[in-house]
Amino acid sequence: MSCDVENLITQVDIGNLRCYTSSITGLRHAWKNPSELEERAVFVQRTFDSFGLAVQSQVVLFHGRTYRNIIGTLQGKKDTDLLLVGAHYDAALGSPGADDNASGVAVLLEAARILSSAKLDRTLEFVAFTLEEPQLPVMTLSFLIGSRYFAGEAGKKGQRYKGVLILESVGYTSERLQSQSIPPLARITAPDTGNFLAVIANRRSKGLLESFCGSATKCVPELPVVGYKVPFSGRLIPETRFSDHAPFWDQGYPALMLTDTAMFRNPNYHTPYDRLETLDFTFMSRVAKAVVAACCNLA
Repeated sequence: MSCDVENLITQVDIGNLRCYTSSITGLRHAWKNPSELEERAVFVQRTFDSFGLAVQSQVVLFHGRTYRNIIGTLQGKKDTDLLLVGAHYDAALGSPGADDNASGVAVLLEAARILSSAKLDRTLEFVAFTLEEPQLPVMTLSFLIGSRYFAGEAGKKGQRYKGVLILESVGYTSERLQSQSIPPLARITAPDTGNFLAVIANRRSKGLLESFCGSATKCVPELPVVGYKVPFSGRLIPETRFSDHAPFWDQGYPALMLTDTAMFRNPNYHTPYDRLETLDFTFMSRVAKAVVAACCNLA
């Protein structure tokens, strides 16, 4: 551990999370609302820059259109494997996407803000991915495009990652009994009340899963965490591959999906009702604390 975890996690600010989420929420489907999506890219870019991060845009081409992954880098003191925290900033067609995935971007930005003041051994990359959601004109086949391109380029360059943490819909909770379901075929014992953070790993990511859950349990005991290691990188349970961690798995990188489980809990998933007022910002603040703590322990 190379930073003061207890001090850093106290800096998580619910007001910031609400502000970031509000700024990202709104129609921004990449194919249908490209100008609105670009406004969010600019917002993320400027926010990263305000934290003093080294900011880059990675151009992603799709069916003749140009999109951007936004990367903010915090240089570490040592030349060693990188740590990446990411979230997609686009939204499903017709949805304002507060939980999916303005909540993830908000936690990404708050973690970046706090960690930007830390002196870490390991370099951190904070990445806002484009084109995660299914796209027109071939909706069923085209998704995870931004992260697939990023992970593929990293693999070609021989880039090494200690771990990848992907924030996917981290803002919805319910205290109602039987508000939580699980994917078919998933052999997991999970609470039937939807108030926990699910942490999804593949076999190669087992150590990363243990490290994250250990950090969260120790530093943020008020956050219920359920870890799950899927066999065969989730190919038998496709719902566990529905976010930007999957391309990193496919490149052989250890990666986790941190999620409120989206459609298995949130009735507003991919609908016009996925709005700011449905979110639990206290829960989001706990997720942000867990991410900061995990980064400190890993970096």
